[in-house]
Amino acid sequence: MRNAVIARDTVAQAAAQSILAEEGTAVDMALAGLLAGAARASSASLLGAAGVLLAGPGMGLHFVDGRARAPGIGTVRPKSVESPGDATRAAVPGLLECVLAAHARFGSLPLSVITKAAIAAIRESGPDAATKQRLAVLEQFHRTGIAVLDRVGVLRAILESVGPVAAGTFTVDDLAPRAAPVVSPIPCTDGSHEVAVPPRYRARPSAHAPEALPAIGVESLVVADMHGVIVTVAWLVAPPAIALPEVPGLALAALLPVPRKGVPRWRPGTPLPSPLPLAICRAAGRAWAGLGVSGHGDVVTLRDEAITARLANVGIACALGDGSSAVSRDAVALWMIRDAAGDNVEASMTSLGAMLSP
Repeated sequence: MRNAVIARDTVAQAAAQSILAEEGTAVDMALAGLLAGAARASSASLLGAAGVLLAGPGMGLHFVDGRARAPGIGTVRPKSVESPGDATRAAVPGLLECVLAAHARFGSLPLSVITKAAIAAIRESGPDAATKQRLAVLEQFHRTGIAVLDRVGVLRAILESVGPVAAGTFTVDDLAPRAAPVVSPIPCTDGSHEVAVPPRYRARPSAHAPEALPAIGVESLVVADMHGVIVTVAWLVAPPAIALPEVPGLALAALLPVPRKGVPRWRPGTPLPSPLPLAICRAAGRAWAGLGVSGHGDVVTLRDEAITARLANVGIACALGDGSSAVSRDAVALWMIRDAAGDNVEASMTSLGAMLSP
C-alpha cells in the first residue's frame, strides 16, 4: 500500500481516497478530506479553523496556518455586559483561506477536482438539509476562491448579525481577504530523529493575559502518497456562536471565551491558539510517520503523550509538551507509518485511552 489515508470521519476519508483515481498527491487528498469533513461536521466548522502540516521530498517541512482570529479590528469593542450572548464568542474564520494557501503552494490537481471530490463524498453520505445548503459554498469555491463568501452573502450576513450596526464586534477589516501564512513547524530532535508539530502560539504569562480558549472538538486526517509525502490536517468541530439567517446552514464558530467584566479579551486580529493536534516524524530529512488526533478536550496534550509513548516503543526518547493533564481519554490517534524501504504504509487508528493507560 503505497498510498493511504485514514480519518475517524468516514466521509472525509472517502473524499480523500477518491482523489487517488485522479492521480493526485497527498496534499490534494488531504484538502479534499478537509473540505468534506468541515462541511458536514457542524454549521460552524466551514467558517472555523484548520491547519495543514506536511513534509516530503522536494517540499521540505511546512505548516499552513488556518487559525481563526479575534474580531474587532478598527473599532471600539462594546464593553462586557452581565449576560453576554453567544455571538460574543464568534471568531473570524480561517479554514477556507488555509485550503487556498495550501493548494496554491503545494497542490497538484485543479481546485475544481478537489472540491468536486468533497461534494461527491458528502452527497453519497446522505447529508441532512443543512449540510446540503453548505454545499453551495463548495460548488462555487473553486471558481471564486475566498470571494465565495461575498458571492453567497456570507460577509453581508456576518456584518448584519454581528457588525457595528448590530452592536457586534465584526468589521469590514476583519473580513478582508488575507492569505493564510505558511510557517515552519516546531522541531523536537533526538539524535537522527525529528518530531515536528505546529507552533504552539502560547502568549507570555502575564497578569493581563486573556482567558484560555474553551475546549473544542477536533477531527484529523492523515495521508501518505507514493512520492514519500505525508500530510496531516485538522479542523475544529466548533459549536455555532450565531447562525446567519440569510445563509441557511452556516454559522460563525464559537471559539472565543465568554467575555467577562475586568478580564482582558483577545486583541482584535490576533490568531487564536486553536488546538491542532498534528505531528510528523522525520529521520535524515525523510518523513516516516504522521499523526493526527481526533477528540475533544486537551487534545494537544494527548498528541504529545501519544508521540512520546509510540516512539518509546521503538527506542526513541522524545518528550513533548509541558506535562499538563489531559482532559479527554476518548480521543483516538490516527497513525500513518512508512516502512524503511518507503514502499509500504501502515495506517492505524488507536484509542488514546488504551495507549496512555499506566
